[in-house]
Amino acid sequence: MRLQIGPSIDNNKVRLDFRKSPVKPDNVPSYEIEKSKADEFVRKYNSQEKNLVILTILSAAVCAILGMFASSHKNSIIKTVMGLAGGTIVGTGIGIGISSYKKNHLMDEYNVNEIHKK
Repeated sequence: MRLQIGPSIDNNKVRLDFRKSPVKPDNVPSYEIEKSKADEFVRKYNSQEKNLVILTILSAAVCAILGMFASSHKNSIIKTVMGLAGGTIVGTGIGIGISSYKKNHLMDEYNVNEIHKK
């Protein structure tokens, strides 16, 4: 999902929304940011999103291969497959953790706040 600038909230703030798509959940939060920082933040967030998806995929692949090789010395197909699956899970978790940290850091840097529904 890509972030886009939504309508104005007041004179100096705008709402940030995720682009609507067929797979967009109904409970995706909206955020607010100062108008002067909105364009730069959206551009950085969306370009960072592409890089973080690639990072997560690469992390999962590398950890899967490492898990498979680490368990392959046991000469058991089951243990090799379990090492592959375990490595994939660990690598995906690492990629998601890094992605979450980077997104939160960027949001803190630009003082982006979630809009709470009443």
